[in-house]
Amino acid sequence: MSTEAQIIANRRNAQKSTGPRTSEGKAAVSQNAVKHGFSARQAVISSESQADFDLYRDQLLAELDPASPMESMLAERIVTLSWRLKRASRIQNQTIDALNARNTSSPLAKLTQSLFFKGQDLPQANPSESAPDLALGRLAIKDFSNARVLERLLMYERRIEHSLYKTLLELQRLNLIRKLKPQSETPF
Repeated sequence: MSTEAQIIANRRNAQKSTGPRTSEGKAAVSQNAVKHGFSARQAVISSESQADFDLYRDQLLAELDPASPMESMLAERIVTLSWRLKRASRIQNQTIDALNARNTSSPLAKLTQSLFFKGQDLPQANPSESAPDLALGRLAIKDFSNARVLERLLMYERRIEHSLYKTLLELQRLNLIRKLKPQSETPF
């Protein structure tokens, strides 16, 4: 149990800590809760390139060719969801590789060795090394506390996929209505 003096000291110290004040500090702490990025508010997380996303977005919007505000909103949603789906695939691959690197006696490691390293020893990875290509996979393992990590990743992927296909169908429906409208408005 805390003494009265400790409680007063804690309250005084809490008044001094008001969080970041500069825009740079606020931007830095806004990323504190981002772990794997499946439910990130922004489309591009720190391990991804904004330039790659912008190019991907421009190409996809040109292909979808939205003609109304509603179609534009759906097209933007498709861009974001498809980018997240690509991220999900990358995280799954990195997670499998990170799990494989941690446990070289696992069935997955043995299968990898039999398929790709016939007659050779499986390359040993040092789990303390932080290879940047497995960073997202290691974060996913840590975030899910090693509990059914691959099942959870697949669950996220299915949810994103479902939303993507639902949004695509709605955009296609709006496109079809727009294309059929001028034909039905012509008098006979």
